[in-house]
Amino acid sequence: MRKIQYPPIRKMWYVCPVCKTKLVIYDNTAKCTGLFIKCRTCKNEIEVKI
Repeated sequence: MRKIQYPPIRKMWYVCPVCKTKLVIYDNTAKCTGLFIKCRTCKNEIEVKI
């Protein structure tokens, strides 16, 4: 019986480029453009590009 091979999945944090606060957790299979998030620490609006 053969084992099922799963894609390697890593979970990483998307951090604010201004204050380095952790904002969103995502995995390596995610694709995202045009998503804007307001940082809860520095109050800047950041575009998420994964």
